[in-house]
Parts: sequence; structure tokens; C-alpha cells
Amino acid sequence: MDFRPYQLAIVVCVDHKIQHLVQGIAASHPRNMMRLRFLDFLRDLTGRYSVDVICEEAKHGVESIAETLANRERLRYRNIEMSPQRRAELGIAPLYTIDPESEILLEQKAHWNAQREGHMLYEIVGAIAGARAVIAICGVIHMPIMIQALSTKFARVEQYDVTAMPWFDPSLL
Repeated sequence: MDFRPYQLAIVVCVDHKIQHLVQGIAASHPRNMMRLRFLDFLRDLTGRYSVDVICEEAKHGVESIAETLANRERLRYRNIEMSPQRRAELGIAPLYTIDPESEILLEQKAHWNAQREGHMLYEIVGAIAGARAVIAICGVIHMPIMIQALSTKFARVEQYDVTAMPWFDPSLL
């Protein structure tokens, strides 16, 4: 008998650039068409499973595609990304994960990632109370820890890597 309190966690890893529509171009533009395909993918998941909550590592202050979907479908939504203010309090450099020219030591980056992941997991645990199924959206680098952590709470964990989907085209980011 499985005593884990929740049924299904769906971990969706993404390139963060796909999480928001590109402003200033038409919805029919190929860049936004790929993002609308991401929306269709999320709709498919919420339609196939009785999803109660969507947790997402997303940019603060801008409504994401997943947040819009959650609002439309009346699902609970939680942005699990650490706020810029909290990052500053902890001394986490802005954009440290995407600057290839960064002189920040790998050990420091690993420490900051661990702090951010701890925050994300704390936020997820706070959001899943009473949920039967949850979608957790995170960056590719966080997928292993999300799967490991959610496996302790959920009877089943499914994983999807959006960057490996046939419709994903990095040139359209």
C-alpha cells in the first residue's frame, strides 16, 4: 500500500523563454505559434488529468502562459520562482545562470541553484495541500531535483522535457 498523500505530479521542464508570448508580434508569427503549441500541450495535460494546481518557475511581474491557463480553467497557480528581492537579500547575482561570460565560480553557481531549488520546493509544498494532481514547470537544470522531491509526496511522477518535443524549435525563442 502506498501512503504518499497525493496521486500525480507532472514535471514539465522548459527553456524559460517559451513561457511568455512575444509582445509586439502577431499571434500567427512562428515565434508565438510555438508558444501557443506549448499552451496546447499544457491544456492537453490539464484535460487528461484532474490537475488541481500549477506551480511554475517563472519571471515575476509578467503573466505566463501557464498562469493564464490556470486562471481560465480556475486552477490554483503558484509562481515558485524566488523573487528578485529575495535573491538580492541572499546575494544571488542577477542573470548568473544565462551569462556565458560570467566569471562566477561554478561552486558559487551551484550554491545559488541549491538555494533557489530549496525555495521552489518550499513553495510547491505550500501549494499542493489537498491536490490530487499537480503540474510543476521548471527549467531543465531543475528537473532532477523536482522529480526526486515530488516522488516522495506523489504516488506517480511523470516527466516531460519541452525542449525535446518535436514542435520545439530553439531558433524561435
